[in-house]
Amino acid sequence: MSIARFARVLGVATLGALIGCATDQSADVASYRAISDPPGTPPRPEPGDTLYLRDALVLTAIFNEHLAVQGERWVQALAERQRLAAALRPTVDLFTRTNLRENTGSSGVSQTDVGVNAQYRLLTGMSDLKNVRAADARIEAARWLILDLREALLVQVGRTYYDALRAERLVAVLENSERAQSARLVDARARNEAGVTRALDVAQIEAQVARTRAQLTVARRQAGEARSLLTLLTNSAADELVLGDGYAAPSAPPAAETMHALAATHRQDVLAARSEADAARQVVDAALGAYAPSLSINLDYFLVRSPSPDLASVVSLLELRVPIFSAGRIEAEVRGAWSRFREAVLEYRARRREAQRDVETAHLRLLAAIKLAGELQTQVRFAAQAFELAEETYRAGLGTNLERIVAQDQLLAAELEAASAEFDTKTAYLELLRAAGVLSSEVAGAPLPEASPTVEPESPFLDRGAPPASVAPLRSDAPRGPTT
Repeated sequence: MSIARFARVLGVATLGALIGCATDQSADVASYRAISDPPGTPPRPEPGDTLYLRDALVLTAIFNEHLAVQGERWVQALAERQRLAAALRPTVDLFTRTNLRENTGSSGVSQTDVGVNAQYRLLTGMSDLKNVRAADARIEAARWLILDLREALLVQVGRTYYDALRAERLVAVLENSERAQSARLVDARARNEAGVTRALDVAQIEAQVARTRAQLTVARRQAGEARSLLTLLTNSAADELVLGDGYAAPSAPPAAETMHALAATHRQDVLAARSEADAARQVVDAALGAYAPSLSINLDYFLVRSPSPDLASVVSLLELRVPIFSAGRIEAEVRGAWSRFREAVLEYRARRREAQRDVETAHLRLLAAIKLAGELQTQVRFAAQAFELAEETYRAGLGTNLERIVAQDQLLAAELEAASAEFDTKTAYLELLRAAGVLSSEVAGAPLPEASPTVEPESPFLDRGAPPASVAPLRSDAPRGPTT
């Protein structure tokens, strides 16, 4: 083969390799978008549009950069799996080498070879296969982490959404109260000038108006801050949109037992920890495989052998390696793998217990919020009656202005607390769904999923008397639970 021909072959081979290594970045993005995007993607809202809670949650799932960052980690896990799987397949390389031999008293003799090399590991003690299975489990964990982050973002958006609505409701209540108080102040000043009321009455109403205006300033600031955070989370112009409260929390929460069962089978961080334990167990098996013999084949096919073309055109080598002494390296790797597996199992168990605690706390908070909202509505009703009576007795000259002001302040406080409690109830319900890992189902408008049985990872060093047991692998083609 001439140099020119060889250059052409090498160029074609290099181009083919580059084409084969090229990746479709849009396909990578689509791979995690298919996980994170809820169904029914809405268009970006325009200024003046009404933004409902479900729309805000969907916008967050689509446009939030933190979710995209977690998606890229999913892509990286896919790439790592591809890299590990390559060890199960043969490799082919195009090579050229020149050997120079020089004898004493004579000129050097060179041998130039151009050929193709193929290598294949026939036997690896199952280490390569176990590493691929570990990568499959890490991919599954990365997938669950995408969904977990989405749930965390969704509940944060829900909380912020209701903070904005709460603040705007408080602004409306305070504005109504401020207008009524200002009207009474005008009336009191006129009556004082006419000598009907005392200057003390005017001063008391002025103090009341000033206090209400101060509360109004704080409420408006809180509304602006909540709007700004909502804009950040949804990556949309939420500060230019009308917030529509079209979401109604149930009057009674789901049964605690149901939510506990859902958390055990649908809580995404728990399932991610479960997959990490699966991966760690596969790594243990891969480390143990280093004790087994390995067998590989190396094949060279020579395209050019110059200046001795009569030399063999094919050279093969079968290599068997049996580990005898590794100076403790393999043992250290096995011990480390076992420790990481035990760590992963402990992390899984801790996450599972934390999830159950979160459900218990969120359920109690929702029950308390529902009860408190009802009690505050009763308080508002009686406070309104008390203020009407105080107003009537004052107008009749039987009551004092201070009594009227106190009754009005009590009514305002009750209205503010009741308005806040309404949104606390809705927020508590969203947090309960998040604690159980089923908030995405609510966002998609689907009913709550049913709990399914789980397979516990076990470690021989965690449970006294428990025999060693491998973790059932979570295959990429197995049912994966909720993906909404």
